[in-house]
Amino acid sequence: MQRFKRKGGTIVTTLSADEVELLASLVGQLVEMVSEGEPEQYSGPADDSFAQWTRELEQTDETTEPADPVLKRLFPNAYPADADAAADFRRFTERDLRATKVTEAMAVLRRLGETDHGRNPLRIPAQETDAWLRTLTSVRLAVATRLGVTDAGAAEEIASIPPHDPRAFMASVYEWLGFAQETMIMALDR
Repeated sequence: MQRFKRKGGTIVTTLSADEVELLASLVGQLVEMVSEGEPEQYSGPADDSFAQWTRELEQTDETTEPADPVLKRLFPNAYPADADAAADFRRFTERDLRATKVTEAMAVLRRLGETDHGRNPLRIPAQETDAWLRTLTSVRLAVATRLGVTDAGAAEEIASIPPHDPRAFMASVYEWLGFAQETMIMALDR
């Protein structure tokens, strides 16, 4: 992956076919995890009020914290000292938060698809960069959680693991995602 660069109102980079495949896989796994295997329940026409009401009426009153550590990190407990407030917050916000993550991730997947497996440059319109940054952050948090990265010290340890360590590939993915985020932000500042 080359650094992201700004060209007019677009952020551009080139990705290899392997990089496109890896990022698409990671984002697809994020969609699967966040949508609990049913992304269509979190998407759909935003202007279809009836469909939205139907989805809201069908939703369960799930108020418990997720068991998966990645989901706990993506949807943290808003009120750790107050179980009732935490449950209310989760009940009234989590579905929309999940829907937003899925919608933004799907936008990332569409742009990755436009690269034709890396044959074309990745072009991200400036108005989509926030969605890209949030999606990259979510994917990086997921990878960090699986690697056990909880603070700066743990991140430094992961950065220095030897190549024969079974975590080495995912550690390099974690670093690569950080590079993508950093260069995208730098391109936006220019």
